[in-house]
Amino acid sequence: MSRLTSKDTGVEVWTWGNHSQGEIFKVQKIIMSVENEMVAGAEKRKWTKFCPKCGKQTDEFFDSLCEDCFKRGIKLIEPAGISLSVCKTCGCYFKGKERTSIEAVVADTVRKEIRKKYGCSSEVAIKEVKTRDNSASVVIIAKAALKGVQLTESGEVAVTLKRESCERCSRIAGGYYAGIVQIRAADRIPTDEELAIAAEIAYCSLSEPDFISKEILLKEGLDIYVSSMECGRRVSNAIVRQFGGSFSESQKLYGRKDGRNVYRVSFSVRIPGFKVGEVIAIGDGRISVEKVIVGRGIEGVDIDTGERVLLSKRETMKAKRV
Repeated sequence: MSRLTSKDTGVEVWTWGNHSQGEIFKVQKIIMSVENEMVAGAEKRKWTKFCPKCGKQTDEFFDSLCEDCFKRGIKLIEPAGISLSVCKTCGCYFKGKERTSIEAVVADTVRKEIRKKYGCSSEVAIKEVKTRDNSASVVIIAKAALKGVQLTESGEVAVTLKRESCERCSRIAGGYYAGIVQIRAADRIPTDEELAIAAEIAYCSLSEPDFISKEILLKEGLDIYVSSMECGRRVSNAIVRQFGGSFSESQKLYGRKDGRNVYRVSFSVRIPGFKVGEVIAIGDGRISVEKVIVGRGIEGVDIDTGERVLLSKRETMKAKRV
């Protein structure tokens, strides 16, 4: 009987009888294989990791936790104190003075909270919005990537609604205006059709915050009261593009607000008067216009009698196109 011993691990193998050199070599290979398995097992036992929270074996830690425990510790959806104003007249939603929507405010708030708390970007999808008198609930899905881990969370966010009148509706109710568009015609009275078209153009020219507080029909034309100078300028330009003519502006100091002068602006719109070749009616007669004397009147021919006539500016103001 003979003994073979490993110098590294102390593994011993006993053999009986006399053996050839080849048989001894085979035994040495067996010893080396056993040694390798022992070393690998020791290394494996040395580097095995366990989650300190749940005890699960894991190969990778995220903030000293396994992936599942790390995910459970993250709350993407927990915004508090979301509130909005909703106009009791027009139903629009506002954050401060800015017009917005429930969906936009909730999504923006959740994204900001995630950025502030975890320092990462996120995606927020609105799935459902339920509104009541003074509150709303919004179902959302939030997604984010944190420390290489993809996170998805669904939840419900509560929103407090404060019902009040918005600035625009309050101004409309109070008859507020910042400008007057005065529609007139040169040396004549605008027709009812022209004034109706001008009013329609004015309403079509309004942008979202603009409004027309009132219209006053006068014998010489139409006055349209608008909410801002920009609106009045836009309306005047649109009417001139339709009819031709021109407009001018004049400002009048109305008061002061926040230390600044406040002006009201009159926009004097002049659509063209009668043109050569047109037929106008005045009283029972019909006149063919042959010459327009700006600021003075019209020269023409009475269609029924053939007589030449001269209409003063005052008479021209009573004439209408045929």
